[in-house]
Amino acid sequence: MSDVLLQMLEAGTTSLPNLLLQHYRQIGLLDEEMMIIIHLLAFKSEGKPFPTMHELEERLSTEASVVIKRIQRLVQQGYISIEETVDPSTRVRSEWYCFTPLHKKVIACLEGKVISEDIPDAARTSGSVKNLYAMFEEEFGRPLSPIECENLAMWIDQDGYSEALIIAALREAVISGKLFFRYIDRILFEWHRNNIRTPKQAREYSLKFRKHQQRSGQTLPQEFPFYNWLEEETDS
Repeated sequence: MSDVLLQMLEAGTTSLPNLLLQHYRQIGLLDEEMMIIIHLLAFKSEGKPFPTMHELEERLSTEASVVIKRIQRLVQQGYISIEETVDPSTRVRSEWYCFTPLHKKVIACLEGKVISEDIPDAARTSGSVKNLYAMFEEEFGRPLSPIECENLAMWIDQDGYSEALIIAALREAVISGKLFFRYIDRILFEWHRNNIRTPKQAREYSLKFRKHQQRSGQTLPQEFPFYNWLEEETDS
């Protein structure tokens, strides 16, 4: 018995604000989402601020795909955020879950307010934005990861890209056979750098580049007016 007690003590404890337990339903959290938050806090206390989906799946009676969707909602609806840290000595990047937005929601609940400005525009419940996430998931053939959801929200909120332009970049990535976020981000960056703001301007720009390639003796299929945007990285 003493060995078991020793193991329990050495395992540590998870700090959980009572106000959060008392008011999580009032701020819109479901029971399953609250359980995920509890486990995320537990991992944080164990020195794992960004546990893998497999690690979460092992502790929850839920498949990884369901856990991913629930974390997506927590991020999209502004309950938690995913932050990035760079080690100054090794330059290694690492992510971690931030619970400050959650604490703000609890405080707002106690004050009888709703902090709508803390929720990213791309995470609000408008049908068009939901369709944007759904379109990406359909093309990728899987649920988006929390990091990918955060990237998608940043394209709209911070970079100011229109939904139509993001969809155009997604389609170009699909046609190019390079379906990953870094490639799509590069497309959007190049378009922005060249003052392209609409899908029509983007297509005209791509067609112009194709004609330049043809004049240079390089051939591209007529139905493929796109090019490898990542090749432009050396010029920026």
